[in-house]
Amino acid sequence: MMVMLHNGKLFWPETYQATRCQTLHDSLDCEVIVIGGGMSGALSAYTFAEAGYRTVLIDRGRIAAESSAANTGLLQYMSDKSLHECIDDFGEQSAYYFYRQSYEGLARIEALCRELPDDVQFIKRESVLYASRKRDAQFLKDEYRALRKFAFPCQLLKPSETKSRYHIEADALVTYEDAEINPYIFIQRLLEKAIADFSLTVYEETELKNWESKKGRVICRLSGGKTIHADHAVYAGGYADNHFVKFIKKRKLVRSYALVSHPVDHLWPKRAMFWETARPYLYIRHAQSNRIIVGGLDEQTKRIPSKRKIKKKTRQLQQAFAELFPDIPFDIEAGYGARFGETQDGLPFIGEVPGMRHCYMLLGYGGNGTVYSSFGSKMLLDMVEGRLNERQQIFRLDR
Repeated sequence: MMVMLHNGKLFWPETYQATRCQTLHDSLDCEVIVIGGGMSGALSAYTFAEAGYRTVLIDRGRIAAESSAANTGLLQYMSDKSLHECIDDFGEQSAYYFYRQSYEGLARIEALCRELPDDVQFIKRESVLYASRKRDAQFLKDEYRALRKFAFPCQLLKPSETKSRYHIEADALVTYEDAEINPYIFIQRLLEKAIADFSLTVYEETELKNWESKKGRVICRLSGGKTIHADHAVYAGGYADNHFVKFIKKRKLVRSYALVSHPVDHLWPKRAMFWETARPYLYIRHAQSNRIIVGGLDEQTKRIPSKRKIKKKTRQLQQAFAELFPDIPFDIEAGYGARFGETQDGLPFIGEVPGMRHCYMLLGYGGNGTVYSSFGSKMLLDMVEGRLNERQQIFRLDR
């Protein structure tokens, strides 16, 4: 029985009528198989198909129906782990490499959106990281210096400046070139384009049971006794807790909450995206038709929250928003809780599975998973084609 990774009333799937894909009925052979039809899988399948590989994508359920359906849709080049913290932990060059990859990954998403035939609600936004406590002002200053050293676009604001510009009175770090997106529509449209233009094949309700690397190829055994033979395999199963990912030591599963408002008459200035220095942090963004999305209250557990728990947490999120913006009404349209993944060191997992040649994983664990999936899928293509960079080792699976 498939365990869903969320509970409650989702918002994104209500914004688009997805086309059902076929179920695999026969064994087949391909050059690249991608396992997982969420954000990481969709970007991986698109990347390999666009590069000319005969690519097949499978998902155990429906496309974008699990954690991607609960994706925040915030796109930022900053990660939950700040650049200056990364410098302290990994060294300056590796930290810069990580942040540069994130910056370029976000730019790639923008470029992909321009190629899609329909609007996926990609809109450039400013991100405002505000100090939850006065003493966090120093953290923001340290991060500003690190970002500016490497020419990342940002600005440091005093409380009076933040109040004037965004109606929140706190020290803040503003980053530019960030964006919001409808992740559900983006995945659907991206795969539709890959199917039409690059001959990608997609199968839903087709579950991987096990895989092995044998004689220079990969054998994927599926539910119902079918097999797929491939030259390369990419596992992009998201936050599923299964035997494929048990060997990864630094992963952590958490659950997070979000709620969506009914449309409102007016919003805050510039419709900027907000997050805070506290951990776990609150985030706020605009969505279509003048809706508001508020999320956070992360808990370290892999259990999917009950509806009773979701109701309690959404009330807390609603109150947190009211404290920041008391003049903006917030009537709840949807509220949900979902499982997500984090890592102990703040980096995603991208690379070849130890001891299994031609078997790769892309797990965009962390609060910036869509951006990680964007640059990670290109990184896997480079690995397959022999374009190696020693800096990629910071993302290896067995670190």
